[in-house]
Amino acid sequence: MLNIPEYKHYNGERRIALLDNSAVSFMEKLERCGILTGELLRGYELVLIPNWVAAEIKDSSYRSMYTEKLYNDGIPLFIVAEENYAQLVHKEEGRLFSIVYAASATLGALKSYLRRNVETPDPLDMDAYEDWIVKMYHDWPLNDVCTANGRAKKKDAGEISLTILAEILSWYYPSSEVITIYTQDRDAYAFQENAHRQLKRIFLDRKSVQVGYKSNDWLLQQLYMHGKITLEKVKEMRTDERTVTYTEIRKDSSTILVTQKVDNEHFVALLKNATVQIIF
Repeated sequence: MLNIPEYKHYNGERRIALLDNSAVSFMEKLERCGILTGELLRGYELVLIPNWVAAEIKDSSYRSMYTEKLYNDGIPLFIVAEENYAQLVHKEEGRLFSIVYAASATLGALKSYLRRNVETPDPLDMDAYEDWIVKMYHDWPLNDVCTANGRAKKKDAGEISLTILAEILSWYYPSSEVITIYTQDRDAYAFQENAHRQLKRIFLDRKSVQVGYKSNDWLLQQLYMHGKITLEKVKEMRTDERTVTYTEIRKDSSTILVTQKVDNEHFVALLKNATVQIIF
């Protein structure tokens, strides 16, 4: 277990961040290179890691020690168990099922599992949420991925849990000023965006808070803009070609939105361009 306290009850926090394993891994590597990352999280009143994400973090002693260091350095960091999500929606378990179902909508095997094993004609006849969510994780219908330490990682489980939690906060806590997911996983973004569109048809009586994102490339741009990292170090930290979404202001002051694969040389050129804003 990570030596980080568990979050059980909402306490009025208005600036909230959620951490994915991909973001924790990246920030830990930055920290090992001498680039302090705690300030990237300093402005939040609450930083949450779902338990299914914590399982992935614990695959690495470096990541585990890094997250514990964040907590010990004063970051308001907590683990939140998926079984406790029912408390966060005030025990509205029928609507919580709808959130889980919407989060799973693009994953056919998971959606089919929920229909066969959880959904009932009358939502009042469903098993208790705490029971079926634990069983779903145990029976995870997507193919496992073997990690370096031999653990069978449940594919997309962390991203699905992040999506569920983000949507709970979005729909149930409208006083939130900021809900931001730190992740480099574009699937996590796709899961949440799709879920939010579907849930608009269910939560007709509520207004939601828009969920924001901070990708690893966004973090690199911010660190570079504030003089915290050199371009050479950027090249060391960014080791793969990947898809980037950014805006760029043209000479006529118009703005274009671009999504394309970007290698390191191209990425460095984007960082040098003051008219570019990395989105994801």
